[in-house]
Amino acid sequence: MSEMTDLLQEGRRRERAQAFFYRVLAGDAEAVGDAPVAEQLNELLADEQHHVSRLTARLLELGEEPGDEEAPVDVPHLASWQPVARSREEEEVRWYEGAVERVDDEETSVMLKEILSSERHHRDDLAGKWMPAGRTTPEEEEG
Repeated sequence: MSEMTDLLQEGRRRERAQAFFYRVLAGDAEAVGDAPVAEQLNELLADEQHHVSRLTARLLELGEEPGDEEAPVDVPHLASWQPVARSREEEEVRWYEGAVERVDDEETSVMLKEILSSERHHRDDLAGKWMPAGRTTPEEEEG
């Protein structure tokens, strides 16, 4: 494996952990009937799953088999999820900022920057639905 594919594998592992974190919390919110929080958490979950999908696709494009190793995840009680989530998202922002600097492949760099933008929104707003469906075009970037 190359340094870039190692980086993509690590990003994928991290995103899987984030998805698990939000999936458990969303289930907890649904179980107690808190529909607004469940929706908020499900939107974050959807973005994290999309990040996993994009990282997986890029690894496959590069001829690599995506890893399935799990990262341990401590999920807080639903009543205290927001500070923990914000801290986790801050860590994601820092990781992606570093990852972008370490990649010289244009296609991978663009993807990582898009995920970084999404993670910044997660950190700042604790809300999802920030991930574009695919690559942005120059017209979309200008718009």
